[in-house]
Amino acid sequence: MNNTFTNKQANLILEISEDKLSAWLTIKKTGRLINEQEILELIDAAGIKYGFEGALRYARKHNLLREFDLKFPIAMCKATSIHQTINHYFDLEEAKDFSAKIDPLRISGLSCLEAGTVLADFSDNIFEREGSIYNVLGEMISFDPKQMEGDKSLAGQNVVFDSEKGRFTSTKAGYVSIDDEGRMHIIDELYVSGDLRGVQDLRLPVSLSVDGNVEDSSLWVGGNLLVTGRISQSQVYCGGDLQVKHDIQDCRKPGLEVLGSVESSFIKSTRLLCKSQLNCGGIDKSEIVGELGVRVYDDGGISNSNVQSISSIKAGFIGVQDAANFTQLEITISPFYKTLLMQLTKDLVHAKQEGSVQQAEEIAQKIGKIEVELDRELEHFLTDEDRAPAKIAISGEVQPELKVRILKHSYEIQQAQSGLYIEEKNE
Repeated sequence: MNNTFTNKQANLILEISEDKLSAWLTIKKTGRLINEQEILELIDAAGIKYGFEGALRYARKHNLLREFDLKFPIAMCKATSIHQTINHYFDLEEAKDFSAKIDPLRISGLSCLEAGTVLADFSDNIFEREGSIYNVLGEMISFDPKQMEGDKSLAGQNVVFDSEKGRFTSTKAGYVSIDDEGRMHIIDELYVSGDLRGVQDLRLPVSLSVDGNVEDSSLWVGGNLLVTGRISQSQVYCGGDLQVKHDIQDCRKPGLEVLGSVESSFIKSTRLLCKSQLNCGGIDKSEIVGELGVRVYDDGGISNSNVQSISSIKAGFIGVQDAANFTQLEITISPFYKTLLMQLTKDLVHAKQEGSVQQAEEIAQKIGKIEVELDRELEHFLTDEDRAPAKIAISGEVQPELKVRILKHSYEIQQAQSGLYIEEKNE
């Protein structure tokens, strides 16, 4: 509803539009002379402070003349929308060219963003708006909050839009990609087509899929690692789950360290530390830790190896006739950190002998952190009343020589037998 103001004689009528963006004056034809001062006093009484030049431009554009009994513009502000500019905080050219299927040689030159990184935001600069920022009463124009939200559709995979702050943020670590429609995505898994052979010190904090083999390489993968072929003669650190469709073989120095679970068809001549559960088709001539359980499929077995877990070890058979080495199965507290601690202690001695001061300090820091975790896990083990008894279960043939240890109890199998089941004693 318009606000209306009149003078005492009621021959001047001033109307302010409901949106307060225009004011119109009507002069009634009464035969009475009206001077400019009366009009100015009415404008002042109505509180009109802004838009006079806009009214003059409107009148000139439309050839309006001031006539009796017809509305004439006194003040006018141009209604305007918010002009928002998106600011990107990453390399646009790199993001436009980025593909998850990548040459491994390019990875070291890419910028990987952390989770929670602000990718872009909208700037609302009042000085960039076309038109007035005030209404005819001199009040700053208020806008519908929806106008301030920006284009939410620009938030793609692993990206969220904060409407209050007008910014786009990554929800995962990864590499930023922008598609043809301007949508921003965070790519948290890279793909390599073909073998990784002779690639050294490849580091990426996201997941990696290799459609081929990994040979004679060293990889540091922060997420999951999928290898459709085999891993051989390589060093691998995996912060997530490791899945190898074929064999893992000849990986000893320093071998593989996996914070998630492991799945492979066969493991041979390998040192592998797994913080979670390990499942495979067989183990031979290897040192294996599967902290939350080691399971070898029913038609597979363990031979010439040392296998440790905190909960259970299961296999189809143990040992082979005329084996070169005995097999040892052990249930122990925190085997993952204990094995790491022994290895790092050896590395520390070696670094000190070579005079590598900085390397020795870094190793000492790692040892300190692992000792804290080891103490925490020991405390949890001793106080966990709901923990199920640990066990070792072999469903098929058992060939000597086999050494078994479950916590403080040791057993030796020196004759062939069918099947074996040993459970943790409550004493």
